[in-house]
Amino acid sequence: MGLSCSHGALAMNRTGAPDPLPVHQLLLSLLATEAPVGCWYERVLPFSGTLPQLTSRWRHRRAVVAVVAALRSLGQVIFINNPLSGLLLLLALLLQSPSVALFAAFGIAAAHLAAKALGSSWDDRHNGIYGFNGALVGSAIGTFADLGPPGAFLLWTLAALGGGALSSVLVHGPGRRLHAATGLPPMTLPFCLVTWGLLALVTLADVPPLQLHGPAMVPPAGSALQAFLLALPRGFGQVFFCGDLASGWLVLAATAVASPMAAGVGLMGAAIGALAGLASGAAGAVGLGLWSYDGVLSAIAIGGIFHAPTRRSLGVAALAALAASLLTQPLERLMPLGLPALTLSFIVATLATLLVVRRALPTVVPVALHAILTPEEHLQRYLVTRRLLNDYRSRLRGAVGGGAWTSLAPSADPALLGRFEELFERLDRDRDGQLSLSELVDGIEQVPGDPDQGPSDPAAALARVLAAMDLDGDGVVDRAEFIEVMLRLRRLWDGQERLKRYLIPVDADGDDRLDPGEMDRLLSSIGQPPLNRLEQRAVFGPERSGLTWHAFFDRLLLT
Repeated sequence: MGLSCSHGALAMNRTGAPDPLPVHQLLLSLLATEAPVGCWYERVLPFSGTLPQLTSRWRHRRAVVAVVAALRSLGQVIFINNPLSGLLLLLALLLQSPSVALFAAFGIAAAHLAAKALGSSWDDRHNGIYGFNGALVGSAIGTFADLGPPGAFLLWTLAALGGGALSSVLVHGPGRRLHAATGLPPMTLPFCLVTWGLLALVTLADVPPLQLHGPAMVPPAGSALQAFLLALPRGFGQVFFCGDLASGWLVLAATAVASPMAAGVGLMGAAIGALAGLASGAAGAVGLGLWSYDGVLSAIAIGGIFHAPTRRSLGVAALAALAASLLTQPLERLMPLGLPALTLSFIVATLATLLVVRRALPTVVPVALHAILTPEEHLQRYLVTRRLLNDYRSRLRGAVGGGAWTSLAPSADPALLGRFEELFERLDRDRDGQLSLSELVDGIEQVPGDPDQGPSDPAAALARVLAAMDLDGDGVVDRAEFIEVMLRLRRLWDGQERLKRYLIPVDADGDDRLDPGEMDRLLSSIGQPPLNRLEQRAVFGPERSGLTWHAFFDRLLLT
């Protein structure tokens, strides 16, 4: 239960020796901690989020874990890693067509087995990272293949198994290389490549026959308003090749169960796509959801998955959804052999948006791929980071200008203040209203050691702590200073994981240090201006050298 923020081991100083343990870690034994309070939607909807306990609880039950992983794979198609949502999605596929559900299961199973054989990580497989492309390959086969001719079912079963396995090969090899070289995720590109290859091969062989654009769908009759309203649920359903209205509602419900915010952002994308289609005079296709599904995916990807959902990122997500919807028809016309474009417009629009945003709007900080959860959690990370950094910037301005530090006590929870008052009384044995080194040494039962150097010397380590807690520099640590530092520590501990996950993508050069340019980008992302010359010197020193994450956390605590 530490506040460790570095990806790797403890940072080294310039002499090659490990840095001393940071003050925030030395003080942790004084802090009575409770589990962080979950997001509002997790309290209202206890089955929302990603439900990691379902995987960890049954980790040694292979059959259960395999089923949970398969359901997560279905959810990952639409960026929701929730097995209960996966159950709703499976029901949506069954309502659309049992063959679609069956072939999706074949694709998932083959993708997972291939990923395991390739040596992929357990977490990636069981969070559905390798399975969702296989699910889409199978769903596409169940939609496009004509299973009537003799032997067709066996042939397409083998195609689904082989295609699902090949999708994992593409994710594990070229997909990872793409991300390493560009920082861009492969998303559903492996599914598109595999499915195009299968459909082209069978089209050229002319056996068995295909329905390259799926079963014939009759455009719904009605007004433009009716077409728009039908496009909202059907836009979600078409992500899984489900044109049935009931299936579309189930896909929308599955998204909302995992993340109400993802469902809302997806509805925005569906609506934008539908309006674009109506403006183009394609009301029939709009009512079938064919103008909306790429917009659903692009909006969720940009507005809640790869970026925290803020007003700026949601505006960019709306533009990405519009681009994805408008690209669908031109890309369809460019496809050879009459092949369907599948999710190509979503891929092109989303990857292009990620590139443009990275260059034109560097204040929109991306989410690290390994930290992807739900839009609600991304928003909480942003809000926690903004609160901590706004407080820090305010104190930094005061410190540089020679002003007094601003206390958190007036706005603190009275019960928390009372606990810290009692703690100070216990530590201050001589009742002189000040903490001495001996009192602090006696009060902290165990000072954590450095794994490379062995146990720390309590007196030397805590002397640094005592000096750091002297916020006004008068040589003593009084009651107010002690309570202030503990309030800051508690706030920092409450937000530690969310702050850490927000900070990781800011480290553009991956050196596990925060340099002045990265600090300015971090401040800009929460609406703060860059550091001025005096502030930069106070934070980074005269040499403007980067801060380790531990050192940065100490700055947040003690400035």
